[in-house]
Amino acid sequence: NIMRWIHILIVACLACFSLSLGAQGEPKLPSDKELQAILVDFEEYAETSMRDWETPGMAVTIVRGEDIIYTKAFGVKTQGGDDPITTDTIFQIGSTSKAFTAALVAMLVDEGKAGWKDPVIEHVLDFEMYDPWVTREFMIEDLMAQRSGMPSHAIDGLVLFGFDRNHVRHALRYAKPISSFRSEFAYQNNLFLVAAQLIEKHTGKSWEENIKERIFEPLSMSASTMDMKSFQEAKDVTSLHHRLGDKIVTLSKDWPYLHWTYVYGPAGGINSNITDMAQW
Repeated sequence: NIMRWIHILIVACLACFSLSLGAQGEPKLPSDKELQAILVDFEEYAETSMRDWETPGMAVTIVRGEDIIYTKAFGVKTQGGDDPITTDTIFQIGSTSKAFTAALVAMLVDEGKAGWKDPVIEHVLDFEMYDPWVTREFMIEDLMAQRSGMPSHAIDGLVLFGFDRNHVRHALRYAKPISSFRSEFAYQNNLFLVAAQLIEKHTGKSWEENIKERIFEPLSMSASTMDMKSFQEAKDVTSLHHRLGDKIVTLSKDWPYLHWTYVYGPAGGINSNITDMAQW
């Protein structure tokens, strides 16, 4: 029967294909000599990128498995200066802080205190979006998915007028959407304040205490902080820079809007260096 033989042939081909995939196994890791060549190329790429982006200074680390295989500081702390960046230099890590907040939420999920698809309103009773249907449907995972329907960076400016985290969270109900829920990407900081509220409710501790006790201390990130004073008083610290037109300008440490970063701490308020970040 020809169909029977076709069937046998197909099964045999699939079996051979399966064996060939299995034989490939894990990708071969580069030898020490090959790795050194890769790192030389990477360093050239890093230096080129720094020039292309007009970045005064940066620090880079590469972690493979449990091993730190490369760490280097590039450039200077202040545009036009000569004080070099070191591996201990403190930076504001900006929105990379969001990953720390997401990790705390993931810990709550692992502990069974919340689920990714739980409605936020079940955990944060005063949570409210502009549309009542969105309020009901908004899940914990949506807090970090950047698809809320609000315009990008909605209500971020409130903090510049002295409003705190609670005011920003309350103002979500007045942020009129510009797209339907979950249909468009639009970057937000505000919803990470709700994620922090969720963390604080289930732990009875502030977002800052949770970051310190559940991440910084276990990972020995002793140089990392979450407040403006620590950044301003640090000795080995990068200056603040801002692009103004086609120029990079240096901002003073008492820049009047610096507090914004720390009110929005769960979205962008961690200070750290490359030594600590390698542990993370």
